Amino acid sequence: MLPELHVLPLPTPFPVGPVNVFLAEGEPLTLIDAGPKYEPSRRALEAGLARHGYRIEDLQQIILTHHHVDHLGLTAEVVRRSHAKVFTHAFNLPWLEDFAKRFDRDADYYERFYEENGVPQSIISAIDLVRKNVSLFVDPFQGRANVFAEGDTIVFANKNWQVFHTPGHAGGLICLWEKESRTLLCNDHLLRDVSSNAIMEPPNSHDQPRPKRLVEYLHHLHRMAELNPQLALPGHGDVISNFRGLVRERVAFHHLRAQTIVELLSKRALTLWELTQAMFPALSNGIDWFLGLSEVQGHLDWLEQEEKIKMIQNRFLQWQRR
Repeated sequence: MLPELHVLPLPTPFPVGPVNVFLAEGEPLTLIDAGPKYEPSRRALEAGLARHGYRIEDLQQIILTHHHVDHLGLTAEVVRRSHAKVFTHAFNLPWLEDFAKRFDRDADYYERFYEENGVPQSIISAIDLVRKNVSLFVDPFQGRANVFAEGDTIVFANKNWQVFHTPGHAGGLICLWEKESRTLLCNDHLLRDVSSNAIMEPPNSHDQPRPKRLVEYLHHLHRMAELNPQLALPGHGDVISNFRGLVRERVAFHHLRAQTIVELLSKRALTLWELTQAMFPALSNGIDWFLGLSEVQGHLDWLEQEEKIKMIQNRFLQWQRR
């Protein structure tokens, strides 16, 4: 790892466990992601900075990799105390500025989508409650964030880092690439020990189609593998030293899961909810149902694009070629 770059694991209240934020020494003193608004996380951030001789007030720049609360929840407080500049992708701005408002906008879409795809109202309500609770772990950011996009360059750890927009796990997710050291800050795009969920998200406006996040995710996995990183630093868990090999494993995993869905649909037509129950019979709470439905819908999107399945009246069935 670059000597100026330090991982600071912060506890979270979520099943995913600790989140990795990164301190980059040099000018400007930079924090990559901020952790959730959660007292143990705040204390761990302060302690982690102190180990390297810094305080929150010393930070000059914050880079947010995507809009999930375990990565941006403390941003507003950190900026209040440090006056650091914030950089992120434009997709993330509504979530950063007013997470609860953006949540309410999306909640209506999710409810309609789930109803159309056979999800019982009790499950919809459980998912909605969990998602509302998540918004408790972030404060609205009242300042002005700077926007970067694919191909831009940003300086930290005394290096120039190239921005790659890699939607999949989240629509505004970015990876940061330092060519000289072949280091990739991949946050939640690729994790060493678990598969990243390509979370289903509504379209930005009603006249746009719903984005196919798993299709995008697989595309950008291959893009990042082409860089051939020597070291990849994820948003959760340990560093990744064999990035290309792990990408091959993840792609094979998704192919196998897609084939399982095709086999289920070869027997009879099923709704999204019926498929999710068949694929994940042990799900028992709102967050798991939300992630399970996203996982299955992502594979259905992929299989539809490949013309291996089709949907008729909100039921999916195997494509029968003439």
